[in-house]
Amino acid sequence: MQSLRDKVVVITGAASGIGRALAVAMAAEGAKLALVDQDVAGLAETRAECASAPAVETLRVDVARREEVERRAW
Repeated sequence: MQSLRDKVVVITGAASGIGRALAVAMAAEGAKLALVDQDVAGLAETRAECASAPAVETLRVDVARREEVERRAW
């Protein structure tokens, strides 16, 4: 696998389950993270578990709503 060090990884559904596990794994690989979910409390927990990442941004977005995704697109 290619190095993820300093690459930006966007993960939807990052507040729990597979999304959280993926975020933790990517943080361990040195990726910068953009974590997306509607569950703000869950995002905060995931962020805390990803403390080893060089950067973590969390965004409260309901990806089922196109207008929310478009408003948050960066």
